Amino acid sequence: MILRQLGVARMEVSLRGRSRSLPFLMGVGAVSLILAAEMSLVGIASSFESPSTGRLILLLDANDPQLQHRLGQVYKEIDPAESVRYLRRATELSRYSRLYWSDLASACQSIGDTQCADRAMEHLLKLCPMVPYYHQLAAESYLGKNLLDESLAQFRRLLELDSIYATDTWAALLTVFEPDVIFQKVAIRMDSMGQVGYVDFLSAQGDNDAAYRIWSFVAANHGPFPLSSVQPYLERLINLGRIEEAAHVWQDLERRGIVKRSDVEEKDNLVFNGGFERLPLNAGFDWRTGSTNYLALDFAAPGAYHGAHSLRVDFTVGSNNEYELVHQIVPVHSNRTYSLKAYVRSQDITSTSGPCLRVSDPQQRGFDDAISETTVGTTEWHPVSLSFSTGPETQSVRLSLWRLRGRIFPMEITGSFWLDAVTLECKDCTAEK
Repeated sequence: MILRQLGVARMEVSLRGRSRSLPFLMGVGAVSLILAAEMSLVGIASSFESPSTGRLILLLDANDPQLQHRLGQVYKEIDPAESVRYLRRATELSRYSRLYWSDLASACQSIGDTQCADRAMEHLLKLCPMVPYYHQLAAESYLGKNLLDESLAQFRRLLELDSIYATDTWAALLTVFEPDVIFQKVAIRMDSMGQVGYVDFLSAQGDNDAAYRIWSFVAANHGPFPLSSVQPYLERLINLGRIEEAAHVWQDLERRGIVKRSDVEEKDNLVFNGGFERLPLNAGFDWRTGSTNYLALDFAAPGAYHGAHSLRVDFTVGSNNEYELVHQIVPVHSNRTYSLKAYVRSQDITSTSGPCLRVSDPQQRGFDDAISETTVGTTEWHPVSLSFSTGPETQSVRLSLWRLRGRIFPMEITGSFWLDAVTLECKDCTAEK
């Protein structure tokens, strides 16, 4: 009897415990269902493609900014005005989403609602003042509405934040302003690297007159910049035959110490680094290398004729190629006589056509090539020289260490050759000094 009563008591306790836990389990299940539904809704909100689907989902939660934003995107191509309505609602529901404000600004711009676009852009700039792209959008928007002071202010801020936007900035401003005005109002506030970049941009656009005018201001200030930043501009001037301007740029670089002459170079020598006391820059008016197939170049070879270094050329594999081993563009005057001299030596040069010096007019309109005697066999240091006269339009000459293909046996060249103390002087340029 007692056992049966105990059994009944245990059953009652068990049922009561289960009855108490049942609401809790039902609550957990309900929350799980709600969370699953919300997660499903979020997934749908970011993926539906038709307006009808979006409007149906919006009935479930009209105050979900993500749903409003997605519906605005779906309407973008179908009905731009309706797109703006939903995108505006998304920003009202989530005022701190830069994505929503950015899409609203673009949508308003697309339908010509400039007031809406401006308000969205102003909110974006307040929300994200350090994002360069928004300043670019604002600058271009103001520029399109001829609000020039506002546009310039935004472009200046844009370049302060990130100079990578410089090219886009210059291109946009050149549609309204003259190059010099852009420099005075915007570029002058940049560092020297940015200012040199503006000069190069103008040159690349074909406005070399403006580029050179502005270069004079850049070169006069004391901000640092490397040769690599000005090299594209300098090379373009040389390739275009604007030698006088290129020479002045080179002189500015020398004055600033960006390129340096050797202390042992003679005052009247027109050849830069003629003694190879510094490694060539392979740019500007310094030495440049040509093809190095089957040979090796050493610009710091010991045992020089003068100074510490010389150029050594090793023809490592026998071949009968034509070589322009090194060359240098040298600014000169027209209708003048020049004298070139250098010291060379050789060891076991096998070919009957050995290395020599050659001077030519890069534009091929001034004078015939002038060529020195060749060096073959084994020789001690000895001078080689030549003279030439420039033509009426000659602005520069191409000085090169050259080897012509052999025509008499033995034609293949091997062995070693040294070059040092290369000098070029004008014999009748007193009036030009």
